[in-house]
Amino acid sequence: MAFTLHPATESDRTYLQRLNFLADVFGDEDGELSDDAVRGVESYVDDWDPQRDGGVIAFDSYRTPAGGVWLRYWKTPEEGHANLGPDVPELAIAVENRFAGNALGATLLDAACELARSQGAKRIALWVDPENPRARHRYEVFGFSDTGTGAATMAMDL
Repeated sequence: MAFTLHPATESDRTYLQRLNFLADVFGDEDGELSDDAVRGVESYVDDWDPQRDGGVIAFDSYRTPAGGVWLRYWKTPEEGHANLGPDVPELAIAVENRFAGNALGATLLDAACELARSQGAKRIALWVDPENPRARHRYEVFGFSDTGTGAATMAMDL
């Protein structure tokens, strides 16, 4: 299946909210939201700046959103789940279930790394829920490794 990638813009904020939901429930539409889901919406979606942070949305051949990835540059050490400093973007990613198995996750990770490089980042970080070993494995295969700052924080040099 072929996907078209577009830079995320302000008009994609509602879709980022959906992706944030999918990430929180590991793609399970009937999944239970975590206790800090609302706080996550505020910091990962409401405070996201398309110009400063950036992101990429994938569309199928019918121009239906299939998934996306977005970056967050944190200003203070208390922000984010995988905050490794103001020059290391944290990525958030999710793929719609109906597009699973098409390597879209890897395509989006590539796009996030390319975006971060274009912004001058030398490293990129993410947080993976300890209850989601499938995602952890995929990130490890892609090249992410534990940072030693917390069991759920992974990073990759760009």
